[in-house]
Amino acid sequence: MSRDSRKETNPAARNPASAPLPPPQVNLPDLTPVMTEAQRVAAQTSVSGRRAVSRGTMFMAFYLWLLSGVVLLSFFAQRTQFFPGDMLIAGRLQKYHNRWVRRFFFGISEIGFPKFAVPVTLATGGIFWLLRFRLEAIFILASASSSTLLNALVKRVIKRPRPTKELVTVVRTINEPSFPSGHVMHYTNFYGLMIYLLATNWRSGKLRNILIAICTILIACIGPSRVYLGAHWPSDVLAGYMYGGLWFAGIMALYLRIKAWIHPPAGKSPEIAKPLQQPGDEDDE
Repeated sequence: MSRDSRKETNPAARNPASAPLPPPQVNLPDLTPVMTEAQRVAAQTSVSGRRAVSRGTMFMAFYLWLLSGVVLLSFFAQRTQFFPGDMLIAGRLQKYHNRWVRRFFFGISEIGFPKFAVPVTLATGGIFWLLRFRLEAIFILASASSSTLLNALVKRVIKRPRPTKELVTVVRTINEPSFPSGHVMHYTNFYGLMIYLLATNWRSGKLRNILIAICTILIACIGPSRVYLGAHWPSDVLAGYMYGGLWFAGIMALYLRIKAWIHPPAGKSPEIAKPLQQPGDEDDE
């Protein structure tokens, strides 16, 4: 093929105006000042890393005192469809047919399914990361994902069937084992961690206290909501709180250990741990 024929087959060469235009440039707003101000406020309203370790240790001591009996409960759950009192409690709770109660419990449970729980977890971890609470962001993701894996493992070991329509009112059929409640374990770990981080890393304030109250309500109501909707027996819910609490205690013990290493009681933080220091603690060096 000659040079002239190649030119003839190239429309852009004949008519430069027909050449494809470059994609338009989009000028995104500069969010740096907003993030800087948010980090400054977070640093001013938070307590020091050393103080957070001290408060967290006391919290852990009280929490561990509340946890007991999970192994014994699992032993019996593997050998019976439901415990004494399961039918009675479920029946009394479900006899309240008020539509607002039903909608409230349905909403409480709905945000625990993956389509809502995963984005909420990722967004919360991202917010902590942007506010330069990097260690806390890592533990938010680690706690949520590991508790989900633990729940799946225990369910497959115990293999307890869910409540049936012949025994209780079942709003949604879920084809997986019942013991322990995955929703309850997730809420205990994720929203419990939110309470822990807010209570130990920030000073008392309106926003902090509102967030703690919301998280507390979610944890307290998720158990009754799962029974009310016929998804679990009360003993499944109790086990969810206990398994979730036990796992949460282990996660927090690890968190405190790393936090204390980053913020030692005396002296400077290790150089390798500087990127994980929370904002405001650089002035202590």
